[in-house]
Amino acid sequence: MESKKNDILQAAIRLFSRKGYYSTSVEEIAKESGMAKASFYKYFQRKEELPLEMCIILEKNIEQDIRALYSKPDLTTHDKLHDFIVLYLRNLVKNKVYLMMDLPEPSMLIFQNEQLNAAFEQHEYKLYQWVYDCLIDVFGTEIEDSAWDITFVLKSIVLEYIRFFADRMNDETIEHLTQFIIFLSNSLVASLKSTDSVYHLWGSPGWLPESTISNPFDQGRQINVLLHSLEDSILLSSWSLEDKQEYQQISTLLKEEALKASPQKGLLKALFSYLEQRKELQKVCHLLKNLLDLAPESE
Repeated sequence: MESKKNDILQAAIRLFSRKGYYSTSVEEIAKESGMAKASFYKYFQRKEELPLEMCIILEKNIEQDIRALYSKPDLTTHDKLHDFIVLYLRNLVKNKVYLMMDLPEPSMLIFQNEQLNAAFEQHEYKLYQWVYDCLIDVFGTEIEDSAWDITFVLKSIVLEYIRFFADRMNDETIEHLTQFIIFLSNSLVASLKSTDSVYHLWGSPGWLPESTISNPFDQGRQINVLLHSLEDSILLSSWSLEDKQEYQQISTLLKEEALKASPQKGLLKALFSYLEQRKELQKVCHLLKNLLDLAPESE
């Protein structure tokens, strides 16, 4: 069922990107997803539900990508900034629904639907917060007073660029834009550090509901620490050499899969199930499953 639902959403993304929201019919979405129009209504009551569902899923994709990035050990500050910008741009280009709140036509839809409007606002808050968090992580807390200003400048440039050139963007152009954003970030930070008289527009954004925003950067770091802890627990155990080697292999497979941008949850669950046979590994496995969104809903 989830597969069919996702087929509809992916078809809608393609059609909304090409034709716009209002010019796309339910019949066209159903045809694009390879099903009859009647089948569409098994998963959605009306077309208006699609942007909200798309927003939730696509937001989760960016969050998952950030978490995977920050799960990697020994990232340099340049790698963090470069890879964050690349994953951010790729998601914007691939999932053009992100631009809906910035285009006149869809914005009318958003303001007529309270739930949809709230979801898009929350999505925007998260994107701003994540850019801000990345800047602080890369350039340090000394730019904290100016980080929001830099965030708005960078995000505005990116959105305007993609608004006009998204259909022409590929890996090469994304890399070029990434290098420009890195250059601009470094220039802005250097300029702000070189003067004592800095004018701050957004020192404290009271409009941002920080308590409701998850932090995939910290989650990624925690995943990295817990994966190392899992390896240490196996290495320092009193098990036989054969058992240690066996569990180290499983731990390595788990690490490789967990650090992917889009890990296979079925495989992760199977690997955790095997590791949790050992009581000594159950606690760290439980913590990792929570961070990887694998914990049962009742937990």
